[in-house]
Amino acid sequence: MGIENALGMPTAARLVAAICVSFSLLIMVYVVTAYLPEERLERYETRLLWVFGIYGLYHGWYGLGKKATVETGSGVFLGLRSAITVTVAILFMCAISKVIDDILDSKLAGANPMEAIKNMFAAFGEYFFLLLAQPKLLIIFAITGIICGVLARNAAKRWD
Repeated sequence: MGIENALGMPTAARLVAAICVSFSLLIMVYVVTAYLPEERLERYETRLLWVFGIYGLYHGWYGLGKKATVETGSGVFLGLRSAITVTVAILFMCAISKVIDDILDSKLAGANPMEAIKNMFAAFGEYFFLLLAQPKLLIIFAITGIICGVLARNAAKRWD
């Protein structure tokens, strides 16, 4: 691997991974809002579409796509690792979005800024346990991660 690939030069694996992860995260916005309706996630669905899509491109390019060119194997475990990373990032982004909405709704007016950070981590924990209570969501995350990992690894084998 030369210096070009370390700096993020385009490869087929990076392109395939970026497109696949971004597409799967855009699908996950609708899946998460369908499975967690009591959290009012549809209120900021448009914001989540943009954030998840851009994060999917970033993670696919610099995370999964970079690893697909270096590591050996079929890409299944590569995809599972990517799915775990993306799941944690999604929960964190949803928690940040909830705190932003609380700030905009003046629920934290006059509060200490540390209160917003505490609320963010509390929301992260709440979303984490809601995710664990919905095994279908975990299965969907794992399957989309495996598909993305296998596609990226096959693109790396074929075109790189």
